[in-house]
Amino acid sequence: MHESSLPNRPTLTRRFHGAGRSGTVRAYYGVTMRPSESGFRFLAGWAGIPTAGVGFPTIKCEVESDRPGYGSALGWVQWVTQEFGDGRASVTLVDRPPSLLDRDLPFLSFGYAPTVFDAPAFNSLPEVDWCARLFLCTAPMLSREETIRPLFGVVWGYRIAAEGRRPTPYPLVGATRADWSEARRALTAGHPEWKFAAAFPAAPGTRSAARPRSA
Repeated sequence: MHESSLPNRPTLTRRFHGAGRSGTVRAYYGVTMRPSESGFRFLAGWAGIPTAGVGFPTIKCEVESDRPGYGSALGWVQWVTQEFGDGRASVTLVDRPPSLLDRDLPFLSFGYAPTVFDAPAFNSLPEVDWCARLFLCTAPMLSREETIRPLFGVVWGYRIAAEGRRPTPYPLVGATRADWSEARRALTAGHPEWKFAAAFPAAPGTRSAARPRSA
């Protein structure tokens, strides 16, 4: 199905090549207007909250792989930074499903040509600059000695300018080598048993997005 919070046509389409893999990513980027649009009723603790996710950005990325079988085994890695304006310490994290936080897995989503979906929400509206760097990567199949290599990336997020205000989504833009370098430092520190390549593929036509800012 296609979530009603997302546009019917991709917001961004990119080809990827690297590590023997190739294919196309179609990214859909929108704003949640009703909790049901992003499936919050399926999340314990959020069901029944009428404003869950409302006004926050929503993203879905679909992968069309050119490679057969195990050549389409890929994973999505996401690194999130949150900078608060009320004196609280900044928060950085490698984003993963809560049910897998006790497992040493760096992936938000992985599998055969995996789709990834994310719809952030706060149960309050703090002053915050929330930025996510999302990368499609190779997924080791036989050993953690295999290096995880980035193939494609986007940067997205939102800003709440003052406590209680509605979020202002940032535009969806292509990730850069600098974005991957920052994320890689966090991945290497948080998941030392995995290997992450330093190189990031060139992506003509995308603009630098080390930290998006509202106009």
